[in-house]
Amino acid sequence: MRKKCIIAFLFLIIAIKSLANNRSIYENALTSIIGHEISVEEINDTPISGLKELTINTGDSLRIIYISNDGKYLFSGNLFEIQGRVDVTATQKYALRLSKLEKFDDSLRLNYFPEKMNHKVSVFIDIDCPNCRKFHQQMTEFNKLGIGISYLFFSSSNLNTVSTRKAVSVWCSKSPTNEFDRAMSGAHLPELQCDNPVVDHYNVGKSVGVSGTPTLILEDGTMLTGFVSPQQLKRRLDGLKNNLLP
Repeated sequence: MRKKCIIAFLFLIIAIKSLANNRSIYENALTSIIGHEISVEEINDTPISGLKELTINTGDSLRIIYISNDGKYLFSGNLFEIQGRVDVTATQKYALRLSKLEKFDDSLRLNYFPEKMNHKVSVFIDIDCPNCRKFHQQMTEFNKLGIGISYLFFSSSNLNTVSTRKAVSVWCSKSPTNEFDRAMSGAHLPELQCDNPVVDHYNVGKSVGVSGTPTLILEDGTMLTGFVSPQQLKRRLDGLKNNLLP
């Protein structure tokens, strides 16, 4: 038994070293092409022999690309499974978004949930974005349709904005949802400071490809950008629930 454990442990060490070596090969290859340092966050097998799937950090966002085992050949684009008509790359991107959002439980979000919630949607929101305000005005209708909205803050230009300071003030208030409602109606907010997740919201948003607001992340990881009416969103969510194509 002890001998088997030692052998298994040695194989694990070899596998870890091999992964580290491959990671270095891939990072060097990508850096030589792109011209600045690229970090490889994940290395996964693909259905194609000799081709690896890489999740890379470009500094601004996470991307999925494909590279040969020896690091000589690179493919950037979507990989499709013809027989099952599956966009393999898109599916992986959806999973990546959801895994990044798991960092924020409900205590680290601003939530508007109905008593009976059939769907929960994550929404990256900017207090000073006109379409965001239009979206938030529909909250009663979203909730009536059984859709819970879970907000994360995202300033569409950068972090050093009035909108970011407003988001922090909302979070640090005694009643964040009430203060958020006031902010979305254009009310002036007293500037407050406290420990808050606003910067983390923004950074995760950037990493998963958010560039504008409102941006919705649905339950399967699908991303929608721009104003979506309650009825449109319900149709989309019901379609996902029933495994229908969007």
